[in-house]
Amino acid sequence: MIRVFITTNRWLARAGVLRASVLALICAISVCAQDDDTRANRLQRQREDKAKQLQPYKRTKLESELFEVKDQRLIERFQAGYKGFHPLLGGLSTGSGFAMGTQFIKNGIAGGVLNFQTSAQASLKGYQKYQLGLSAPHLAKDRAFLGFDFTLHNSPQEDFYGVGSDSATDNRTNYRLETTEYSGSAGVRPIRALPKLEIGGRGGLLNTNVGHGTDQRFPSVEETFTVATTPGLDRQPHYKFGSAFVKYDFRDQPLNPRSGGYYIAEGGYYHDGDFGAYSFRRWKMEAQQYFPFFNQRRVIAVRGKLEMTDANSDQQIPFYLLPVVGGSEDLRGYREFRYRDRDSLVFNLEYRWEAFSGLDLALFGDAGNVFPKAGDIQLDKLKTSYGLGFRFNTDRSVFWRIDIGFSPEGTRTFVKFNHVF
Repeated sequence: MIRVFITTNRWLARAGVLRASVLALICAISVCAQDDDTRANRLQRQREDKAKQLQPYKRTKLESELFEVKDQRLIERFQAGYKGFHPLLGGLSTGSGFAMGTQFIKNGIAGGVLNFQTSAQASLKGYQKYQLGLSAPHLAKDRAFLGFDFTLHNSPQEDFYGVGSDSATDNRTNYRLETTEYSGSAGVRPIRALPKLEIGGRGGLLNTNVGHGTDQRFPSVEETFTVATTPGLDRQPHYKFGSAFVKYDFRDQPLNPRSGGYYIAEGGYYHDGDFGAYSFRRWKMEAQQYFPFFNQRRVIAVRGKLEMTDANSDQQIPFYLLPVVGGSEDLRGYREFRYRDRDSLVFNLEYRWEAFSGLDLALFGDAGNVFPKAGDIQLDKLKTSYGLGFRFNTDRSVFWRIDIGFSPEGTRTFVKFNHVF
């Protein structure tokens, strides 16, 4: 009897504990549910309050102006011109200063076969360029092309620091360079499946003249350098030249590329018929490639450019026709025409991204140098620069570019009306 009573009491105690635990669990669930409900209501009220305070995104003044320009297609209408006449901004050699001009284009002449164009430009520093061209770009069912060109340049303040990669900034001089070129080109597109591949040749006449530089801040070249160190200083030949080239251009928009590539190799010979002392050979190779991502709103652009010249032992290459490195189109942390020699090598890398409609930003790195001969070219001898760029653009072209470059020689700012490459 006593054992039964004890056992019964134990079971009753256990049942009481179980009942209390169940009640506590129910209460906890109820409290949690109430807390969750309270928290959900609080979050909902916070969202509603925040929604009441939200304001529509307000564009900055610059962004609004760029959107207005793009929406109204003002740049496209400006570039389209009027009855064949087109305004030109920039386009002269680096260092020429602000330039303006006009171009007249008439396509589809002679039954749609011929295109005609002519232009005239001048800058505030006195640079001038005149051009006349006639071309038949789509002969033989677009398998052949033909063109003739006349170009006159007058550049009164070209910079010259001496020949070689060790030239000093203290030796900065300037000179006038006048060139007149008459040339013709012809070629074929040999592979129908690759309509952008062209093989052809160029030939013509190149007349040159060097004179006293007009930049009063620096001496003229003949006041600092001698004929012995600066070939072509005392006399300038007239050339007959010929070259052959292979080109493959599959960029989506040549004036503002975001995808595709551009590859060209050209070799030619310049014959001095006046003095028999300045004949030389020239080779040019360039490769560009564009890697888009994020729906082409970001682009990695890469370029490599090699230029080499060579002459027989009894010949010289005029200093003003030597390959150059430095300025807005290759080594942007250095001044225009900073280095010259017989061979040059340049690499450019850019990361471009769309800041907002009509404006791309770019981070860039440049590497390049000049060398006295091909065997001296070494990658560890390249000079470097880096910087930031602003590109105001339309879908088809860059109409205003600002590049700020940094190098051991200081900071350089370039304002141009075209793309870097």
